[in-house]
Amino acid sequence: MSCSSYDWKAYALGEIDPGDRHQAEAHAATCPSCREELATLRLTLDAMSTLREEEIPRRIAFVSDKVFEPRWWNGFMRPSFAAAAVIAAAILVHGWMMRPVSSIDAAAPSIDTAAIQSRIDAAVTKAVAEIQQRQAQETAKVLAVAEQHFAEQRQADLATAGYNLDLLRKELNTMYALNTGAGIR
Repeated sequence: MSCSSYDWKAYALGEIDPGDRHQAEAHAATCPSCREELATLRLTLDAMSTLREEEIPRRIAFVSDKVFEPRWWNGFMRPSFAAAAVIAAAILVHGWMMRPVSSIDAAAPSIDTAAIQSRIDAAVTKAVAEIQQRQAQETAKVLAVAEQHFAEQRQADLATAGYNLDLLRKELNTMYALNTGAGIR
């Protein structure tokens, strides 16, 4: 018999006839590859026997099922609820702290809002005038620097133009001298 004729899985699970079982044992004693396969199968069965048996689920729950819906009290633990509660508390505290002046203390001295407004207007006018004066000074400085730069650039351009004009005169004189001297001879 060849090695392929033995069902080692059935042997390891105990599902083989007793006569075939003795033949398989005799063959495994003489064949090292079959012995190795049988040892691997027994190791797998031993590993599987250590796993606990679990009951097969009767029903699969979906995310849309009521099982996954949060309870009514879980809404208080959400960050959005906590943020809304903090904002509501801040509004209440602000409303309580900023009561109208007449309800806080009726004997408080009256405030002259016209005098305060005139002081604010004077301060704003003064600040605007100072800013405008500073901007005018800075603009004058920038213009002076630009004019100085352009004057220096103009002087440099005039000097370059004068130098180029002198070179051109020399070349023209040289050409004139060559042309008049060549025509005489």
